[in-house]
Amino acid sequence: MKILFVHDSKYEVKDGLWAALNLLEKQGFEIVMVNLFERPDFVDLTPTDTSDWFVLGWGAFNSKVDNLISAPNKFMGMKKGLCIAGNSFPPDSQDRYDILFYETEWYLPQIQHHKNVVRAFGINSDIYKPIPDAIKIWDWLTVGSFALWKRHYLFKEKGGYKLAIGEIQKENMSESIDIIGDLLLNNIAVSDMIEPEKLAMLYNSSNKTFVGADINGGGERAVLESLSCGTPVFVESDNPKLEELTVWKERGRVPDQHWYSDKLREGIESCF
Repeated sequence: MKILFVHDSKYEVKDGLWAALNLLEKQGFEIVMVNLFERPDFVDLTPTDTSDWFVLGWGAFNSKVDNLISAPNKFMGMKKGLCIAGNSFPPDSQDRYDILFYETEWYLPQIQHHKNVVRAFGINSDIYKPIPDAIKIWDWLTVGSFALWKRHYLFKEKGGYKLAIGEIQKENMSESIDIIGDLLLNNIAVSDMIEPEKLAMLYNSSNKTFVGADINGGGERAVLESLSCGTPVFVESDNPKLEELTVWKERGRVPDQHWYSDKLREGIESCF
């Protein structure tokens, strides 16, 4: 079976989905990856035989990825699936997918009427894992885009040495710069998004991680990455989606690429 994986990523991707696809490749799947950020001109793939092709996208509804894959005149004759990122409400075009993969039980009610939904999510535990000799430098760490929905103003209330890692919004640069400026004025160190291996080291070098995003502000991956590194995570009580994820460690396992790949395989094979 062949999988065309379509995503739109500015930074190097070594997350749980990337690792899960690598596992599927080792199991005999042929994986073709297309990054729309690097290939904005990519419009379609038209193999002679589409019977064993599956198109898998990662992105929010109404994102570039979704708009491309769900278009009725694209990838004709190929099965389609979407790993849903973000929390936007699904449009009518969701029915053009043969399967939807979701991350949290909180999100499930929005897509539960779809004919085929599977929960599939996890982090790359080959990278995000405890480092025994890591020296604790930061009292608090937060990771996420410099955007209002990440609620960095709550991070200012934490005590001690603090580091905020994130990226500037390309579509709203002025908002991001205002947030960064406010953090710096409050003696909080700021960093651009960094390579996964360095990020894992910083999780390990921090006593606690704070993910203050609101209910629509993402943060799922940061919660699991920190937990997988052994660093406690604190979220806000008005975000049941992230609270749901914080209990995974208590269950004895943080979902990783192995669980992720099993669920992807289960879902993809159900479409044929």
